[in-house]
Amino acid sequence: MNEHILETRQLKENYQTNNEQILKVESLKKKYHNQTVLQNINLSLNAHDVYALVGINGSGKTTLLSILSGLVHSDEGTIHIDKKIKKENPTGFAFQPTSLYPYLSGKDNIDLLSPRPSNAYEILNRLNQSEKILSKKVKKLSFGQKQRLGLSIALSKEANLYLLDEPTNGLDVASCKNLVEIIKDMASNGSAFIIASHEWDIIEQCCNRLGMIYNGTIRKELDTFQGISEVNLPIIQMKTLNPIRKEEIETIVDVFECVELDDQTWRLTISSEQSVQTVQQLLIMKNILIQEWINIKPVQEWENLYNQWVKEEDINARNI
Repeated sequence: MNEHILETRQLKENYQTNNEQILKVESLKKKYHNQTVLQNINLSLNAHDVYALVGINGSGKTTLLSILSGLVHSDEGTIHIDKKIKKENPTGFAFQPTSLYPYLSGKDNIDLLSPRPSNAYEILNRLNQSEKILSKKVKKLSFGQKQRLGLSIALSKEANLYLLDEPTNGLDVASCKNLVEIIKDMASNGSAFIIASHEWDIIEQCCNRLGMIYNGTIRKELDTFQGISEVNLPIIQMKTLNPIRKEEIETIVDVFECVELDDQTWRLTISSEQSVQTVQQLLIMKNILIQEWINIKPVQEWENLYNQWVKEEDINARNI
């Protein structure tokens, strides 16, 4: 079995077997000027969880993160964040980079705002452009450079829970990739994340759970484990002309995971893109007659589901 498969299975076991709860939110509510912004929010996160919070503008994402960070008070509900491991900094948060000191350099901001400047310098170096960011005054930095600086300070705190609001805004492709790796590294060491984002590709790469928020309520949650692997493993939905046994598929070494949808429909996770055709040929050699063979992109399914769901909610609301 190849190294990527072994690594991914180990990651999956960590996520599925861990029971150390980091965050528990119950019946959270918030109003602004008699307008309900959040209603009956219930959410729990364990160590290692990377939770994507997805919603259209005005759905309540930033308000929820602001309450969890302590910047805004809720009207009702309870929030418990585990402080047993890291009492000094139970949470770290990065919203839009407006809280930096504009007339100080990036280095001065780190030294003033980060409890562990050496961690912040290391993270900033991984996010690129560290020399320019450290030497210039913040007011002269681009939005993307300010974003890197704010993220470096937030992620340097060695917290149990990190709250990131649109963290990839202003970042180039290479920096986004590096940020994903940083998040995955920190999650593997036991921290939990909530990431509010519209970037479905980023969600696929680093999140194991997805919450869809609409009109101030988390209406649906999904297990998106496909995103936490070191590689995005291809998923195939296969329909056969005749019923087959699961064991016939599982004996193929390049099949990472096999899920039975019914006795003739299967969802296969393949070890690599290069192995997809090989798996198909081996199935045919086993006299398994394939009627359908569809490549499934999880990120497309999630986005289509959310868009369709929001559309149906709007139609229902207009009919009330």
